Amino acid sequence: MSGSTPTRGHGALTAVRALREALVRGDVEEAQGLRWLAPRPPGERDLLSDMAAAEGVGPAVERLSRFWAQAHVRFEHVREIDGREVEVYERLSLPGESLPIVSLVRRDAGGAPWKVVCTNEARDERFAIWISVRAPEVDEAKLTKSLGDAQLLMVDDGGVLGHSTRGWLAHVRGPFVPEPWPDVLPGEGGYVVELATALAADAVERREQLEWVLSSASGFVAALEGQAAMLPASDKLLLPQALSAAAEGRLTPTQAFRFWARVEESGGHFFTLGLGQLGLPEVEAPVDLLPTPERTAWLVQWMGATLLEKSPIPALGTELLLGDDSYLVTAGRRGPRRGKSYGRWGALALVGSDPRSMRGSSRTRMRVPERLA
Repeated sequence: MSGSTPTRGHGALTAVRALREALVRGDVEEAQGLRWLAPRPPGERDLLSDMAAAEGVGPAVERLSRFWAQAHVRFEHVREIDGREVEVYERLSLPGESLPIVSLVRRDAGGAPWKVVCTNEARDERFAIWISVRAPEVDEAKLTKSLGDAQLLMVDDGGVLGHSTRGWLAHVRGPFVPEPWPDVLPGEGGYVVELATALAADAVERREQLEWVLSSASGFVAALEGQAAMLPASDKLLLPQALSAAAEGRLTPTQAFRFWARVEESGGHFFTLGLGQLGLPEVEAPVDLLPTPERTAWLVQWMGATLLEKSPIPALGTELLLGDDSYLVTAGRRGPRRGKSYGRWGALALVGSDPRSMRGSSRTRMRVPERLA
């Protein structure tokens, strides 16, 4: 294992590392002492808990011992949710594979010891795009001419795309026929090519990496007579013009929000999904924050678009001025639903403010456009 040890979340990271070392040694008793054994929702299950439930904790530890013994893990980030929950983000490397992983760590209260709830792939730390094409094979020579700063190596039904100077890699899968064919994607009866990459840990580099992947996807569309593309994680259709505009940074903030993200409603909250892949926090707000749900949803979308346009990210405690009313930017929940996480970058919550607490305040203020007032 490598990577610096954070000041915040040190106890949680120590628990993650201790459990992994116990698994490598095959020490069942110590491993059990480091696990969160209370009932948990399906979203907090992992391979260890599933194997332990199916065949017993002893055989599960024995089988995972061989896996972790050959794995190299590099620490990347700690997200503190509150005093009882922490997420630890790492990069898992095996021969020929690199995978972003996240461990949820929890404790009862106060100075109680940290326990590892689960370790899973950090799926929002990977990016995939599907391209609808007509040809059943990839013409590597023709395609390479359309890829700019990318080098392509195809073998059988897949390959690797690499940036010539930055070291970014994207796996190429296909052409293949998905089952079933996505409803939103034109070209049924043809084929799909997938580009997938593990995203960089640094937010600025991540955006540059995504622009490169989108530019490469535009090259695939042009060279393979592609009709359109889609983001399979969100079932979002991307037309060629929008794809090239995003790759070249020509989208307005509102267009960029619609390209990358969306607003959903669940559990009495509106929230964004999709900003995290850009290295930004998601945004959430209670449905009844504004007089109508439509206005609340629009405020959440406006804040999401603002994050795409402006830097730095608003500090916690920033006051939003909307007409004669004011609202505060605070820390969001762990995720939009029980057992779900917003990911590495967390979320900003928009909440009502107490006017009495604002008297004489020196908070940073942001003015919301009058059309929302």
